[in-house]
Order: sequence, then C-alpha cells, then structure tokens
Amino acid sequence: PPKALRVCFTPTARVLMLRGLFILTAAPLVAALDLDACPMDRCAAGTPTACPLAPSPGGSLPAEEGTYEKVFFRNDGARPALLLRVDGKGEEHLHVVLAPGARSTVETHQGAVWRARRVDTTSTNGGAATAAPGRLLVEHRVAPVSIDGCACPPISAPDCGRPPFRGYRTTWDPVVFENDSPLPVTMSWFDGDCEESLRIGTSHVLPPFSSVRFIATYGHTFRAHAADNPGVLLRQHTIGDVVIGDCHDERLEVPAGEGAALEEAGAVSEADAATLASMEDEAAALRASNDALRARLEAALDALRTASAPNATAAAAGVVASKELSAALGSLLASPVLATPTKAF
Repeated sequence: PPKALRVCFTPTARVLMLRGLFILTAAPLVAALDLDACPMDRCAAGTPTACPLAPSPGGSLPAEEGTYEKVFFRNDGARPALLLRVDGKGEEHLHVVLAPGARSTVETHQGAVWRARRVDTTSTNGGAATAAPGRLLVEHRVAPVSIDGCACPPISAPDCGRPPFRGYRTTWDPVVFENDSPLPVTMSWFDGDCEESLRIGTSHVLPPFSSVRFIATYGHTFRAHAADNPGVLLRQHTIGDVVIGDCHDERLEVPAGEGAALEEAGAVSEADAATLASMEDEAAALRASNDALRARLEAALDALRTASAPNATAAAAGVVASKELSAALGSLLASPVLATPTKAF
C-alpha cells in the first residue's frame, strides 16, 4: 500500500503505519516526523478554491444540538451572486442576493450545505428580462476543520506566556476541530506575533480521532502542532470569509441592467431588484471615482520620483506633487463606502 506516514522512534519501538492501519509498540516518540506535505488550503488563510463543475449529490443534514455555527460569505466577483440554502432533499432556496463586494453572515449548523450561483438573465416572449440561478460558483458544506496526517511549511512563533483569556466575548463564532490523524496534537491561538496554548478539557492535548469545539471570534487564527514535536505544524485555520469569485469562463464586466433583471420570476421581488440595480449604479460610480483618484495618485507619484533629482525645478515639482498627493489622499479618505446588504429574501 502507498506510504501515508513514516514515524521515527527509538530502537526499542517499531511502528507500521499505513492508510487506515497503524500498529505501534509502547514507547515514547523522540524523533522528528516525516509527513507528506499538506495542500496549501490547510496551511494558509484565504486560499482560493476552483469553482465546482457540478453540485454534490444530497443535501443538508438535520441540525443537532451543539452544532450551531456562523458562516461568512463575501462576493469578490464582478457580478451579483445568489446565495442559496440547500434543504435536506437537495433543493435550493434563495437566502440573499449579494452585490459585488457585499458580505452576508448566516447562522447555520454543521452538516448544512450552502451554494452561490451566478445570476443568469433570460428574456420572455414579451421581451421582459427575468433572472434565474446560473453557473455554480461555490458549494460550502459546514463541517469541522479537519487536522490530517500531513505537515505544513515550518512556521515558528514564540509562546505568548500569558494566562488564557477568560473574559466575555461580544461575538460568538464557534469552530470545531477534528483530529483525523493518528497523532496527538496541541492547539494554539496565533495573534500575529506569538502563540497562546489552548486548553482541551483538563489537558492541552487533542487525542487522535477526537474533536474539540472552541468559542472564538471572526479573524482568529488557530494552529495545530504535533504534541510530541511542537515544531511540526499540522494545520492553520483562520475564521474568515467563504469567498465567492469569478470563474475562469466568466466575463469581468457586469452586464448593463442586470439588477433590473432580478424580477419576481427569477426569485426576488421587484423592490429588491430595484435596490440591487441602484447598488450597481452606485458601485459603477465608485469605480469611476476610484479610477480617477488612481490616475491622480500615479501622476503625483511620478512627480515625486522626478523630484528626487537634486535641482530647483525638480524640487518645485516635488512641492506640487506633495500637494497633489495630499489632495488625492484626502479624496480617498472622504470616499463613500458601498453598504453591505444583509436582508434575507
């Protein structure tokens, strides 16, 4: 059978570890692990995934006690997207329409399935445009974060050396980790500078083939290390957005009037379609303003580069460029921000 994991022990211990089978004599682990490399989506936050070719069979599992979880969706695509809840029969139900750049937080449970689709427009015999779910962009099944028997690139961070956080959290974003490897692991919270060890029951070790649930907050980064070799990173996970992006076969531009095409026959009301159309117009105006601001900033930076030459003309150009750059930055700080729709239809 193919090698899944090789473990080095003292001469008094022998181990045979294959896929789905491991035999181990009683002896402490004293040497380094030799693990297959993990896929990068197990080691870094925000790793993009390819658009699925087709939805998975089946639907959502029923909710059980203690499986509550939040999921955060963000539309990074250039077109509106339909966020759909999948029921137990595999049928899709519209939850919200996400404009480009918009976000939505859903309260759901483990085992639930969510999908995002592109908005497709069609024309009826009367010439009226309607909307329908189109290309599948994302399928997300809410599930525990799996810790596999593989290793991420080495990452070193000092221990924070502070007592565990025991205060009240203003937001509760639960996350479940499942140790699917034959190795005991330790869990820590990484704050960007150091790691803080997390208690798991009465110890700091998550045994093989067991799980733990933490109450955390959006943006928190967790790391799982091999308990017997803390230098081996098995998983890194950040509570963040499920990103909805453009697939490789999609146009980058937003078709004119697409918001107006989201009529009742396509799943949303006329009022909601009008709101989306207005948001698209606002987004287009913001993009045009940003393009103009970018041009001003580039011109100011070019002038500042010219001003680096030691002569009076260049110095004068640098003064003008500095004023232009300050004005451009002022415009940037004063720019409006497109609101995120949160209404569920």
